[in-house]
Amino acid sequence: MLAAMAPDPRIRLPVIPAPMERHTVTETEIDPVCGMTVDPEEKPDLHLEIDGRSFWFCGKGCLLEFRDDPGRYLDPAYKPGGM
Repeated sequence: MLAAMAPDPRIRLPVIPAPMERHTVTETEIDPVCGMTVDPEEKPDLHLEIDGRSFWFCGKGCLLEFRDDPGRYLDPAYKPGGM
């Protein structure tokens, strides 16, 4: 029968670091029509550029509403109502 062996304090085993989790940093945008947070990587086709500015949308409905009347949604007095 083998006796239980206590670790020898003179022996040092190498320390192996735990694998690091990989996180991707994704910038989010706010849909100017409904106020929802949008991940541009998830919705690459729901995007318009007006006067050199990019706008991202949660869905096709918000994109179409914005496209038809961007001035309404760019007015500082406009408050997104949510959908």
